[in-house]
Amino acid sequence: MEAHRHFGKLGGRSQSLPSRRNATLIALVSAVLAAVLIYLFVTHYNKSAAPTVVAPVETTVWETTQAIPQGTPESAIAAGGFFKPTQVTRVAPGAIVDPSQIVGEVAAGPITAKSQITAADFVKEGTTTPANLSLAGANLTGDQRAVAFSFDSEHGLTTWLAAGDTVDIMLIKGTKSEMIEQDVPVLENEQGVVVLKLSDKQALLLTAATTQGSLWVSLRPAIGATDSVKIYSVGS
Repeated sequence: MEAHRHFGKLGGRSQSLPSRRNATLIALVSAVLAAVLIYLFVTHYNKSAAPTVVAPVETTVWETTQAIPQGTPESAIAAGGFFKPTQVTRVAPGAIVDPSQIVGEVAAGPITAKSQITAADFVKEGTTTPANLSLAGANLTGDQRAVAFSFDSEHGLTTWLAAGDTVDIMLIKGTKSEMIEQDVPVLENEQGVVVLKLSDKQALLLTAATTQGSLWVSLRPAIGATDSVKIYSVGS
């Protein structure tokens, strides 16, 4: 009787082992599947959450290749190749994308080299703009000075000079002529009184020169001017 009971216990214990193994295996497989699902979820989330990099959009604008004086016609700028199309990602307010926008117009004021040309940089020829009011204090900085010289038409080209022109200054003393300043901006011409923008040093030189002889001015090209001589004197 005891032997029979003992045998029954052994048989019951041996039958429970497969069930435990199955449960362990199921738990292990469930853990692996959970880990795989978590990994896939995290990977997908990171990809979807990553910021999208957008390449900057480039726009064609027109840029000056050199400084453009006030009053320069668009036709002269185009003929000289003094502006060119340029690809940029930052467009200046009002920048032109087609040079036909300024055909027949002139520079309203000086335009620096490598600047995007804007519609406001040009006006119809003959239009009065704030840029024409050259004697405003804002047009003089640092050691710059505005000095007026009285010329007749022959000596000062006063019939033709206008604000925005640039001139060379010559001093005539008897049979001797001397180039004393070059590329001097004209601020104003009012009935033969020509106002020049000078440095304080140039102002001293030119005012002293008026006591030594007569001053003459020669008009320089609006753009593309070159010099075959610098400060120079001839004669005796």
